[in-house]
Amino acid sequence: MARRAFLLGTAGVVGLALVAAFEAPRFFAPRRAPSPFDDLLARLPAHDSAAHLGAAWLAVNKSFHAGETAQKLRLRLAARPLSAAIDSDLSQGRMLEAHGWVLPETLVLLCALAAKAE
Repeated sequence: MARRAFLLGTAGVVGLALVAAFEAPRFFAPRRAPSPFDDLLARLPAHDSAAHLGAAWLAVNKSFHAGETAQKLRLRLAARPLSAAIDSDLSQGRMLEAHGWVLPETLVLLCALAAKAE
């Protein structure tokens, strides 16, 4: 009986350690206030870097309207991944300059929304 209790206890501790290892990054990730653009911003792999690039683009482009841009991006990204929208931007020549970089329009606009959401 003591051996069984020991094995069950060990299995429980190992299971708890595995759950903690997989869930720990979520607990230590920086928290952001919710924004009306979270559905779009979830497509960005590096929110902080995107917001930095978006802020640089917004510093030069003062006539940015976040609501209109979000609506436009929701239509553009409705049923396809970000990579497909970027490929479409490249093939159609929709490019914007941001902080010395010439980038696809969809990516720059998502970055601008990330900057506005902070």
